Amino acid sequence: MARKIQVFLIVMFFCMMGLSRADEPAQGGSAAQGEETVAVSGGEAQYDLGKVIVSATKTETYQAEIGSSTTVITADDIEKSGKRTVEEVLRNVPGLTVMQTGAIGGAVSVFMRGANSGQTLVMIDGVEVNDPMATDRSFDFANLVTDNIERIEIVRGPQSTLYGSDAMAGVINIITKKGTGRPKFEGSFEGGSHSTFNESLGFSGTAMEKLDYSFSVARLDSEGISTISGTEDDPYHNLSLSSKVGYKVFDNAELNLVVHYTDARKSIDDSDTSTYAPIDMPNYTSWSKDLASKVSFDQSINSWWTHNLSFSYHDMRRKDRKDWDPHNQTVIGDWYKGNNKKVEWQHTLSPVKWNTVTAGFEYEKESGSSLYSVTPDPYFSSSKQDRKSIDNCGYYFQDQLKIWDSLFITPGLRIDDHEIFGTETTYKVSAAYLIRQTGTRLKANWGTGFKAPSLFQLYSTYGSPDLSPEKNKSYDIGFEQSLFSDCLSFDLTYFHNKYSNLVDYNYSTSKYYNVGKAKTKGVELGATLKPLDNLTLSGNFTYTKTEDKETGRELQRRPERQFNFDVNWAFLPKANLNFGANYVGSRKDSGYITDKAYTVFRLAALYNVTENLQVFGRIENLFDKKYQEVYSYETLGRSFYAGLKAKF
Repeated sequence: MARKIQVFLIVMFFCMMGLSRADEPAQGGSAAQGEETVAVSGGEAQYDLGKVIVSATKTETYQAEIGSSTTVITADDIEKSGKRTVEEVLRNVPGLTVMQTGAIGGAVSVFMRGANSGQTLVMIDGVEVNDPMATDRSFDFANLVTDNIERIEIVRGPQSTLYGSDAMAGVINIITKKGTGRPKFEGSFEGGSHSTFNESLGFSGTAMEKLDYSFSVARLDSEGISTISGTEDDPYHNLSLSSKVGYKVFDNAELNLVVHYTDARKSIDDSDTSTYAPIDMPNYTSWSKDLASKVSFDQSINSWWTHNLSFSYHDMRRKDRKDWDPHNQTVIGDWYKGNNKKVEWQHTLSPVKWNTVTAGFEYEKESGSSLYSVTPDPYFSSSKQDRKSIDNCGYYFQDQLKIWDSLFITPGLRIDDHEIFGTETTYKVSAAYLIRQTGTRLKANWGTGFKAPSLFQLYSTYGSPDLSPEKNKSYDIGFEQSLFSDCLSFDLTYFHNKYSNLVDYNYSTSKYYNVGKAKTKGVELGATLKPLDNLTLSGNFTYTKTEDKETGRELQRRPERQFNFDVNWAFLPKANLNFGANYVGSRKDSGYITDKAYTVFRLAALYNVTENLQVFGRIENLFDKKYQEVYSYETLGRSFYAGLKAKF
């Protein structure tokens, strides 16, 4: 391990020494954060470089200059769709499968390109929010609302080179709004089916030319429906707070603080202990509290050298309680407490317009404990996990090369030193080539990833401290084509992932162990048509073939075919209409039961009465489709919602 670290530091030292002697100052640089699409002239045609994205390279880069497959969803996109939760927004992203156990508030898993949900890293303003005490360290999207979100960035393919463990399948980064200009106040109210009410209040702006701020609070309450087929409704309550503050310490330096907090409560159902038939549970409740915070210091050393020093803290607490009742006479009481602390120091050097080097160091420590108690239960005994901690040091290096403003090559290397399993090295190279004259972009991405075992897999009653990290090798290749001055564009990507050393549960020993192997491969196809300036039609299709190499069966809850369609029509200068459809093909569920395919339609509209007042409405499950995402868990029928938003 020491030798690899020495090699890494020596390479980094000589690169920085060489760069420091460069005479040419940085030009062209990165685009301003949040900037929209930009068309760059080239020969007889223009090429749209796309939106600015940060998550793919940890620097602000246009999508067209990145070899990885990326999607950027803006606040404007979210507003037009009328969607109120992040899980709803993610359903339209190619390569992603979203599955929810029940209606509003039910646990939500996101599978990226067929990978397990715990193999995708989720961040909020750069804070890693995967649950330290979840069995597979995955993130539950059930309680994440869209209020105060500026944009969502999705990067598909292995990202362990920059982000380490949990990013072996990709990254989802939620970025909140930054205060600008004069003070602004915004409030909204929405009500609808199942006694659902959503209220939010926020204010943002700048002060003293040095301070920017953005604060918001949102409340979501619903009587809901029965989680598992029954007659009793299972209510849901969610309180979310979000804040972002920045202060210019010097002309070239800024101090930033972000804090996000969610407090949610959901009534859930279970099954009869004797027949296992799903039944209503009037006294079974689940709570979760999630705190994510980060303080960072950004400074420009000179025109071509910037650095960022940050400390982030994430704390996740969950508990469940079920009292005795005649149908299910067990009493359940459990809690899970986990937190993650991370220090990162990143340097970005761009002395010439054709080269940007990113290098950094991370120290991360996660801790957690849990208790599960059920009485009486003939199959499972109570278990307790005392507080345990694991630390990890990561060193990463990336070089972004631009050749003739047409060829973009980005290699990267990372070394992780994990307390349990030792050294892990990951690497990646991506490339993109632009043919501006024809509106064509070619892209390719190849890399490796790893995922460390979770605290639960290592130290719980069923854990094993001898577990090794999961690993994968992945590549994808594709192209994008624009025609008729960007009135029509389409893209095609083929991806292939090979996973090994997967952690599985051995029922004979009641312990987790490394045995699993899996393969996922498929195609992502997308198209966008703009026949009029105010009319956009878009759609994407994903084909995913998965295989558990140990059993030869397909992976559970991952359909082979998915299709998403969206029409956005600004039929009046102040009005917008959005129509969408999601098709999810048949898939295997627990016990290899087949869940049927389904198609769900939705409609949303908004009208700006004045500059300061907007009215909006939406219909979910427009044609009242009866379906299930997860076997035995209910979903909403046709639902109506309407509200208004005021800005001052």
